[in-house]
Amino acid sequence: MKVSWNWLSTLVDLSAVGTPEKLAEILTGLGLEVEAVNRQGAGFEQVVSARVVKKEKHPGADRLNLCQVDSGDGKPLQIVCGAHNFKEGDVVCLAQVGAKLPNGMQIKAGKIRDVLSNGMLCSEEELALAAKSEGILVLPAGTPLGKPVAEILGRDDTTLELKLTPNRGDCLSLLGVAREVAAFTGAALKAPLPKGLPAAGASPISTALEAGEFAPQFLGCFIRGVRVGPSPDWVRKRLEAMGARSISNVVDATNLVLYELGQPVHAYDAKRLEGKQLRVRMSRAGEELPLLDGTTVKLTGEELVIADEKKPVSLAGVMGGGNSEVTEATVDVFLECAEFDPVKTRRAASRFVKHTDSSHRFERGVNPEGQRLALARLAGLVTELAGGAVVGVAEAVGPARGAGLKRAQVELEPAFIGRFLGLEIPDAEVERVLSRLGCAIEKSGAKWQVTPPAHRLDLSIREDFAEEVARFLGYDRIPSTIPALTNAPTSLLDSPAAQSFEALERVKDILASQGLRETVSYSFTSREWLAKFGLESSLTLINPLSSDQEAMTPSLVPGLVAAALENQRKHFGSEALELRLFEVRPSFQGPGAGTAVHSKSRTDTGVTETWRLAFALSGTRYQEGLQADRKPLDFYDLKAQWEQLVERLGARGVRLTAMGEGSRLPADPRYGMFHPGQSVAVLGGKEVIGAWGLLHPRIAKELKLRAPLWIGEVDWDALRKLARFAPREFKAWGEHPGMERDFALLVRDGIDADKITQVALAAGKPLAKVVRVFDIYRGSPVPEGMTSIAVRVIFLDDSRSLQEAEADEVSGKILARWKSELGIDLRG
Repeated sequence: MKVSWNWLSTLVDLSAVGTPEKLAEILTGLGLEVEAVNRQGAGFEQVVSARVVKKEKHPGADRLNLCQVDSGDGKPLQIVCGAHNFKEGDVVCLAQVGAKLPNGMQIKAGKIRDVLSNGMLCSEEELALAAKSEGILVLPAGTPLGKPVAEILGRDDTTLELKLTPNRGDCLSLLGVAREVAAFTGAALKAPLPKGLPAAGASPISTALEAGEFAPQFLGCFIRGVRVGPSPDWVRKRLEAMGARSISNVVDATNLVLYELGQPVHAYDAKRLEGKQLRVRMSRAGEELPLLDGTTVKLTGEELVIADEKKPVSLAGVMGGGNSEVTEATVDVFLECAEFDPVKTRRAASRFVKHTDSSHRFERGVNPEGQRLALARLAGLVTELAGGAVVGVAEAVGPARGAGLKRAQVELEPAFIGRFLGLEIPDAEVERVLSRLGCAIEKSGAKWQVTPPAHRLDLSIREDFAEEVARFLGYDRIPSTIPALTNAPTSLLDSPAAQSFEALERVKDILASQGLRETVSYSFTSREWLAKFGLESSLTLINPLSSDQEAMTPSLVPGLVAAALENQRKHFGSEALELRLFEVRPSFQGPGAGTAVHSKSRTDTGVTETWRLAFALSGTRYQEGLQADRKPLDFYDLKAQWEQLVERLGARGVRLTAMGEGSRLPADPRYGMFHPGQSVAVLGGKEVIGAWGLLHPRIAKELKLRAPLWIGEVDWDALRKLARFAPREFKAWGEHPGMERDFALLVRDGIDADKITQVALAAGKPLAKVVRVFDIYRGSPVPEGMTSIAVRVIFLDDSRSLQEAEADEVSGKILARWKSELGIDLRG
């Protein structure tokens, strides 16, 4: 948003402010950040008007002129000039010695063909007023001498560029900024007071509302007999200061109202409208609308349009139609001033990539009580600039605005504001600030009923009013204090949300302590990338930011593999890439393939959001410098990390099962990305909650991974429910020694090691405390299809020392169960 100092000064007295730089300081302190202060007259500081007293040929060059010019001090200066488009008596632009022109040229006294020149006569090109110019700039006859050229040309303005937050749509106008300045300085606001319009009726074109709550009011004014043509200088200068170009007097009037009042308006050529009524309605799918920028859009049925009795003539709130635009041939105009739904406007502007000054304001909300003022102001400007006479006014006002806008009152205790800000603020000071902002206050003892002004759509709760007081008193008055620590309510700490957050932080700490680094990747990816992993997203975006963010991901693994590839591309060392990554965040699954969702929206579409934990590891077993052993990571390294994670989570009922052919796993495409012979499924009770292992060789080859990548993904919600996060309690070492028994077993391939340990623990209760596989051997003399597995069982009773006979008896029970349930024998 640009703010013209000269234009703003017509709406509020700026004498108390002083300079544009001081105004920038004030506005920034009020929360309206000023990004830049631009002086239009930069480079014009020593450029003044001067009369050519004498003009003759240069004695040493036929193409140069030797001039004597008077800048009003009675001391003519000698200037050498190469232009020929002026004569004696003309008033020209003199750049004095020491001037630095807008194009960067530094003016110095110097000799040109042995003749001294004390300055330069400037062209429009040299003053950055035109890209090219023929000859110097000749000013109108009678222009006072010695007057700054910036002032003569209207280049004496200064513009401030504001960076506004989305909630301050009221400051997307000069009147809105003037309100802020007036409230801060106490100066009177000089709002435009146009002539009143006649009562509704008598307009040859009426207005109608057919879009319900999306268009609560639509006002119009018919003016007959306008003469469309160029705008006067003062209009062009105001628009140029705001960064806009002059088009014609009628169109310029609409832009003046937009910048001045913040209310977008539009003018139609009345003769190009078919029928006697304009209406706001929803578009019809397939309708085409030519726009003012020369493009044609195909409407979808989701947009608001202004239509006559046969066709749409404007994309409501965004841009007017080319089929009804005002031209030099226009004689009668119909002026539109309306209020449109911010969401509908934003979606239409986004869908057709037409972000305009108009849509920018409607998206943030316009003053619902400002339409009549804006229409009257527009009608006054059109008749002033283009002539014509107001014939009649049309009004269509819906139920939400019919009885006037009902602004919600907010109950406020003045003492609350002081407590909220940590300041002692007298009630009178609070009342002064709120009153200057236009708030209506009804006092009832210690409680006030405060009604915000109609243009402040962002004031709805008492904290909003506290912020307003803080803005105008100055944030620097709020003391810096350390907040007092209080114990959170027990009910809050015990809430499911708090417990879920604590569990999430706990698992992240555990993984970080294992040497993994957390990654954060997008929830969106491309369908092509998912297909590489055998996955398909059932959730595609209607309006994706880019093609590689078109679908919501059902798995975290593709994102981690993408991170691994990015690290691989940027790794130039000869050593293997050390990669330890993890991520915990939601994945998304829709009710069926092809489900479409709008990004940045939350709707009940049947979307399932599941928190998942995923990790990816590659490289050597020990990081460089810690061990001389540079062996690559293998299945058992991953298994050790997993078991440590489960143990530290206190998760019970978590087991592993084989993922090879013949395993009874649910039909889930996520399991297709794992190597079938070097991966396991994770069981939570009897349910499969995830898997981990080596990335499938087919995928690794296609992605050109230079080293094996071990991946894993589990349902974090399911794993969290199995975890026990009670604080660890100290347990003293047992006073009685345990007894160990090692068994060399001959096991058929395909029997899970987990099954062996679980059978032993069940058969050896209560003395068998630990069962661990500590060696595996395949090869001669072990028969083909068999594996030799060494298992250690530790027996222990905390209350006494065990006898050899007891350990032998329990060992016999374990061997018998292994034989009967799994067909396992001792190796001979």
